[in-house]
Parts: sequence; C-alpha cells; structure tokens
Amino acid sequence: MNTVGRIGSYIGRSVRTVSGTLNPFGGAVDIIVVKQPDGSLKSSPWYVRFGKFQEVLKAKEKVVNVSVNGVEAGFRMNLDSRGQAYFLRELDMIDGDSLTTRTSEQLATLNLKEGKNVVVFTCSKRQVDACIYLWRWDTNIVVSDVDGTITRSDVLGQFMPLVGVDWSQSGVAHLFSAIKENGYQLLFQSARAISQAYLTRQFLFNLMQDGKGLPEGPVLTSPDGLFRSLFREVVTRSPHEFKITCLQDVKALFPSDRNPFYAGFGNRDTDKVSYLKVGIPEGKIFTIDPKGQIVMNHHIDTKSYTFIHGCVDDMFPPLSSREQICYRQSVITKRRYFRP
Repeated sequence: MNTVGRIGSYIGRSVRTVSGTLNPFGGAVDIIVVKQPDGSLKSSPWYVRFGKFQEVLKAKEKVVNVSVNGVEAGFRMNLDSRGQAYFLRELDMIDGDSLTTRTSEQLATLNLKEGKNVVVFTCSKRQVDACIYLWRWDTNIVVSDVDGTITRSDVLGQFMPLVGVDWSQSGVAHLFSAIKENGYQLLFQSARAISQAYLTRQFLFNLMQDGKGLPEGPVLTSPDGLFRSLFREVVTRSPHEFKITCLQDVKALFPSDRNPFYAGFGNRDTDKVSYLKVGIPEGKIFTIDPKGQIVMNHHIDTKSYTFIHGCVDDMFPPLSSREQICYRQSVITKRRYFRP
C-alpha cells in the first residue's frame, strides 16, 4: 500500500503542475448518446466528480449547472458529500431510470450535433468539462486501450508525457486515422481514475506522429477515485472488471439485435478478456507488446501498427455509401411507422 500511496502522491503533484488550477481529484467521463432507429436517444452514464470540498456548502451551492456547446441545459445535477454529481429522481420520471443519465426527451433538448459536443459542469465556481458524442444506431466501433496500447508501456506511458517525452507506439496515429476515415468510430478506454480524464484527453488529442494526430472519440475512464482505481490496477490487477462493465454500458445503447463493436486494440490478456466478453471476434482483437509487435490469434510476429495501416482496407473495409443510404432510408421508414 505504501507503493500505491507514493504513486498516487506523484500523480497528484503532476496533475497540479500540468493543469494549473484544475482540481486533481475532479473530472468528468465522456458521454455517448446513440440515436435509435425510431429517433429516440439513449445515453451512457454521466460520471462527474468535483472532489471533496474543504468548505461547508449550503444546499443551493450543491447544484451543478450543465451547459452543452455554450448553451445552458434545461436540467441540473446535484452534488453529494463525496463531491460526486448525480441526477435527482423526478416524480414523473419513468420507473427504472438511472440517476446517472437522462431521458430521451431531456437529451433531445440539448440539440446535439452528430459527433463531438462540449459539455461543461460548474459548481460553486469550480468547473470540469467533458465531451458528448452523438452516434447513430448503426455505428461500428473500434475500441482501444490507452496505456501500453497507444503508449509503449503502462506506467511510463502515464508519466513520460508529463515531462514532454513522446512515449507513444509508432504508427498508431496513422492507423487509427485511417480506420476513422473508413467510417468507423474510435472509442478510447482507460482504467485511469476520473481525476485523470482531463489529462488523458489532452495526451491523446495532442499526440502527433509525422503530422498526423489521433482521431477524436470518447475517452472512457474509471468513474472511481484515484486510489481505488490505482488499487484495482496495481494491487488486485483486475482492470478488466471495470472495462467489461463500461463496454456493456455502451453496448446497451444500441439495438439488442446488433453488436456495435467491430475490433479492439489492447496490450494485456485482460484487454482480450474484456473484448471477448462483449462479443468482439478473436480475429479482430489486436494485442501489442512494448516492442510494437502485434499478437493475433496467439501468433507473435513482427507485424506492427504500420503494417496494419498498409492493409487497413482489408482489415477495416470502408463503409460504403450504400450502407449510409440504407441507414437513412430505414430511419425514415421507422419514423413513419412509429408516428402516432
């Protein structure tokens, strides 16, 4: 436990140094909203944390204001004693609604644009931000772990960028950009704590390799605090428990008759366990080691991100314009069918 404490102390100091006034124990996880065939909306959980306040807050100061793309939302969140934000259950809310998400009608008032939207949470002059990604029900998702997968190793991958050292896997930006250009959406997943969500996004989307950056996509970190996340990662070595739950939450946003996950990139056996659990075929799971070699179907060879980039159209076939036309026609048909 002393080791975990030292690591946590170092991370806390690093966050304060890099982000200035950012609360090292606060943050927000990116949100995914999926538009259904009938036009309704489903949202992944809203995980927002401000950390524990040193001062005693009055009831009116425990309200969290929400704005999306610079426009104030028609609903707010509340803050508990642990500094975590939540939604109050409304009397007219449908039974079974989670306290961590919103109804389709409430989500519709946000006027989300397809792709990335910026959401800002403000409470008692403190502020954290995240992104809301609006996707369609027929989206094909490629999942990627962060530490050891986009970076060259787990631990150093977190610390090296803080001191300005590039510790990324060679060729990853070009490959992931090509996958995005072929019509797939990238989802980045990390067992890092919610307090590291801001820095994780900054690292990913400031990464440049030969003039090419990573494509934008939701970054899903653990909603837990720093030390609980570290304990799971370092002591119990069970990050897949969080990752499986997280991916299952995303899968539940899509129609029950389709699996949105097309492929997954990771660096550990536990990543493979997570991907298999949510239905990613073994032949579409790529495991990379610190040397940049990729393992597929238990075979280790010298294939790399650069090699896969060279045959990306074979492994990640471009989604045809015909599929997009069929999608739009199906939405129109379903809207007519469900019209009262």
